[in-house]
Amino acid sequence: MEAEKMDTYRVYLVDDEPWALVYLEKIVKWEDLGFRITGKFENSMEAFNQAVSDPPDVIFIDIRMPEMDGLSFMRKAVEAGLPCRFVVISGFAEFSYAQEAIRMGVVCDYCLKPIARDKLTALLGKLHLILEEQKEKQQEKEEIPLTENPVFQELLTYMHGHFQEKLVLKELAEQFHLNANYCCALFNKDTGGSFSEYLTSIRMKEAERLLTHTTLSLEEIAVQCGIQDYYYFNKVFKKYSGATPSQYRKQRKNPENRAAMEEI
Repeated sequence: MEAEKMDTYRVYLVDDEPWALVYLEKIVKWEDLGFRITGKFENSMEAFNQAVSDPPDVIFIDIRMPEMDGLSFMRKAVEAGLPCRFVVISGFAEFSYAQEAIRMGVVCDYCLKPIARDKLTALLGKLHLILEEQKEKQQEKEEIPLTENPVFQELLTYMHGHFQEKLVLKELAEQFHLNANYCCALFNKDTGGSFSEYLTSIRMKEAERLLTHTTLSLEEIAVQCGIQDYYYFNKVFKKYSGATPSQYRKQRKNPENRAAMEEI
């Protein structure tokens, strides 16, 4: 079976100095690190207009540019609601720029150019993890079933935010002023399963995320997923994913072993 491929994220490079664009493009093998350069711009206004019509996942941008400086670019991007992350690469060691950029909440890093190959490689590794977690959280939101009952919708959303706690259907129904039997019927109708099955799926998806993206111990992951008994967690996880937590982690860290793991 073919090994699982790394997700690829789209990148724009924006710098008014041509040499800087060439340097950034050539210093690392972007696609090997999970990124693809889909736009290179010396003109920041042109870059912004293109980002509005076709937003990339990440924009590497210089601070000082003649048409529109990097900080103004990021402010306009935030105002326009562009779903982009930024990496600021500047030739100026001015901490005030870094502070203002970071305060915007969309900047992943701030580096002086020319950035070294090993630093850029490490930065892209960190950035890929951030984007993966962001993608998984968005998918989780989209996975909350839509229901015609707005109160039940609130209950489902509450479960996604409190799955680490001890959740009991009867208590949740009372909290949201729903009849427990009616609540059971809504779970079957809108989620295709029972309350316990839905809660388990939330917890196991979080377990998969933690096994993939953290170095937490298996016992710590069980607790963070709302399950105090590790042996029970191990049993439930294997039933849900087809592999034990340790097998799943090994599989995700070494995608080439995936086919072998799926035979277990």
